[in-house]
Amino acid sequence: MSGKIRKQEFLNFPKFCMILAGIWRMALPTRNTALKKCYLFYSGFVQVFFLSMLCSMCVQFVLVTVDQNGTKDSEKWFKQLSDIIILAVAEFSAVLCQGNKLMEIISYILEEERQILQTGDRETLNFYEKQAKFCRRSNLVLFVLTTGTGSCMILENVQRRFEIEKFNKDHNETVEVQFPFELYYYKLDKAKHGLSVQLVNDISVVINIFIIIATKLIFLSSIMFVPSVLTKLQIKFKKMSTCDEDMARVLVYEHQKVIRFVANLNESIKYMVMLEYLMNSLNVAAVSIQLIRMQGEMVASPMCYLGFLFIQTFVFGWSANEIQMKSLALANAIYTSSWYEQKEKIKRILLLMIVRGQKPLMLTIGPFDAMTTQSALKVMKASYSYISLMINN
Repeated sequence: MSGKIRKQEFLNFPKFCMILAGIWRMALPTRNTALKKCYLFYSGFVQVFFLSMLCSMCVQFVLVTVDQNGTKDSEKWFKQLSDIIILAVAEFSAVLCQGNKLMEIISYILEEERQILQTGDRETLNFYEKQAKFCRRSNLVLFVLTTGTGSCMILENVQRRFEIEKFNKDHNETVEVQFPFELYYYKLDKAKHGLSVQLVNDISVVINIFIIIATKLIFLSSIMFVPSVLTKLQIKFKKMSTCDEDMARVLVYEHQKVIRFVANLNESIKYMVMLEYLMNSLNVAAVSIQLIRMQGEMVASPMCYLGFLFIQTFVFGWSANEIQMKSLALANAIYTSSWYEQKEKIKRILLLMIVRGQKPLMLTIGPFDAMTTQSALKVMKASYSYISLMINN
């Protein structure tokens, strides 16, 4: 096996991102009490700041909406509404990440990974290594694109503030700087306190990026792990020559365990996935229109964000599709094994597993269709329709 894996791989990077976002709720990789207390304080600050930012944006949005002077820009109004929905989805995902269900999901993955690494079966370990590498690379690409988006937004904030300040100085005016997140600052004069406003906005960008990437990666890694468990079971059945009652009970238990795991995972993320799919089609359209109308300036952050949306949508769809394919392949593996040579009682157990295996395991988009590569394509088709509608109008 090329590149031996000696430790558990799937949750290492998502765990690091969740710690950065302040939403990791299991044991920290340190025994230092002072560090644990600092993390609790940091976690509280991040979550209070993020919630305050969301509330502030909602207040500002309401004020702009009820503005009696009729000066509001419809494009900016739509962008602010879109940002509020994105942040609300991120907050919802962050709450899910700290719930008991996710803790159970994480515990299951860690336990199953240990068992896979202890099997010693070359075929199982080869598939695990391949899946773990793909998971790491997908996580890294999404992390780079997300942090790239945030970094570009911060640099654009600095550039925008200097340009406006120079314009105000040259023309003796007080034009306000427009930042990515339009927050409510009460009576603070944004023109006079540009540096403070920029600092608050930059912190908002950083925290927003941390929470978005942490919530995406933990769910993506959980989805990507399921095919490894199904493959382990599939290989066990393929190599089975004789099967006693104890082995049959173990196989049934393992099969039921992975079925429960997928059901719990789906229950935890299906509504988040539904919101993501609805928003992704609108976001792809909005960012694409923004890029079309740009004259070449400040295109880095929308380009990174567009790449993130594309890759996230298709990787999630492909990974969910793999679960369906592997769960159906498990029934085929049982059927092609020597089940007909077993005792009568064992035969009945294996036949029941074959029947159960005809119903594929799947993740759904809310209470609707299964999440697959086809659903990812539908998102892109919807985005294209929105783009055509916006351009024609």
